[in-house]
Amino acid sequence: MDMSEVQNIMDRAPDRSHTYESGKRWIPFYFGNDARRMQALFRGEGCLIFTDGNVWGGAGGELVEIQSDASGACYQP
Repeated sequence: MDMSEVQNIMDRAPDRSHTYESGKRWIPFYFGNDARRMQALFRGEGCLIFTDGNVWGGAGGELVEIQSDASGACYQP
């Protein structure tokens, strides 16, 4: 599932989001799409983590983790 499908299901955009490097960023010759990740907070629901592309910025956008936490404590910028 990608970000646009999630927004259609949730019927809104995330309240807050940020990106960060995953540890895979430093693996030599790693060409996967999750060298970066994006964490999105949906207030009252929890956090979703998406792949955010490879080391050159391509690909990404796939949902990889769901954190159900209505308080929003799952969001760690």
